[in-house]
Amino acid sequence: MVKLEELDFKPKPIDEHFLENDKDYPITGQHNNHDVRAEGMQRMDADGKPYPTKLGIHGTHVAVDWDCCIADGACMDVCPVNLYEWNLNPGKSGTGNDKKVEKGSDEWNKYRTDKCDPVRESDCIFCMACESVCPVRAIKITP
Repeated sequence: MVKLEELDFKPKPIDEHFLENDKDYPITGQHNNHDVRAEGMQRMDADGKPYPTKLGIHGTHVAVDWDCCIADGACMDVCPVNLYEWNLNPGKSGTGNDKKVEKGSDEWNKYRTDKCDPVRESDCIFCMACESVCPVRAIKITP
């Protein structure tokens, strides 16, 4: 996890209506068997400034805004069906198991932090635990 005060952007909660807004959130690809929306598109952070990344929203029923995600890991800790894992540390999940991204590296320039990946989205039981613990509200569960 990166501390909020160390970020060069201000996380903005996921747009709860992204599924209804094909103009701003078109499906732009697939990743680990889930849709990715708005990847490669410039979006604004909570201060109205461009996010330094263009990673988009990963998932549909379990959606994670990768531009907002700060690798907190609490979502993984509370998920009773273990549907998440770290993008940069595949097979690992949970607080403290994210890959640390060195500032100025190629990974920093692309990701800023590791990202919570809903790799087993179809296993979701819609308990909403992950959505409720995310400190930056990067997750939206849509039953």
